[in-house]
Amino acid sequence: MPILHRTTAAAALVLAASLGLSACSDDDGSGSSSTSEDVSPEESLAAAKTVLDGTSGVELTLATDDTPDSEAYLTEATGVITADPEAFEGTASGTFEGVPASDVEIVSVGGQVYAQIFGGFQDFDLPKCVPDPAGLLDPTSGFGAVLTEATQVSRGEAVRGGADNDEILTPYSATVPGAAVQNLLPCAPGAEFLATFNLDDDGRLRTADLTGEFFEGGSELTYTVAIDAYDVEQEITKP
Repeated sequence: MPILHRTTAAAALVLAASLGLSACSDDDGSGSSSTSEDVSPEESLAAAKTVLDGTSGVELTLATDDTPDSEAYLTEATGVITADPEAFEGTASGTFEGVPASDVEIVSVGGQVYAQIFGGFQDFDLPKCVPDPAGLLDPTSGFGAVLTEATQVSRGEAVRGGADNDEILTPYSATVPGAAVQNLLPCAPGAEFLATFNLDDDGRLRTADLTGEFFEGGSELTYTVAIDAYDVEQEITKP
């Protein structure tokens, strides 16, 4: 079914969202031990993973300004992921098999993914190349693991950022091996991805850019994920 396939692609790319978690924060600029120069860049990313592992849930937005060489790609996704139980609820927009689709509602709960099509939610099985977005906070196979698999990590100068320019963010540039990304998106063919992780003064990951080959035969593109909120508690149920 063409629409069902398009929706599956949307769900897949919500994951691609998972590939590159990036966001913004709200700090007073005082600095914290996890982002200070007394702590190695690797230790700072490990501490950010610990925060991700301990959160009840996150609210995130994923977007790309690039146009992939593919008939199916995500332009923007937003939603909530909870850790226990593992679940996802949100929307996705993009072009799937050449057909634009906007704000497709997606729910994943209890190991089953549902998408709203034809005016109602339908359940379907994700293909092998599409991980379940509900698992993106899993400590061993979720996005947090990308932080500790990163190599050649270097810390940049802290700068102001965020919607109101009232946040202090410290950038960390790194290289992420393709195998780490493939834990999230098994069919991503890139051998390595360039990453920039932005941590706030509480040591939380707020934004992350991942650049590389996400689609077979496609050009490099960048996905940016913004974590808008931590410690989200939301009951996500079967639609």
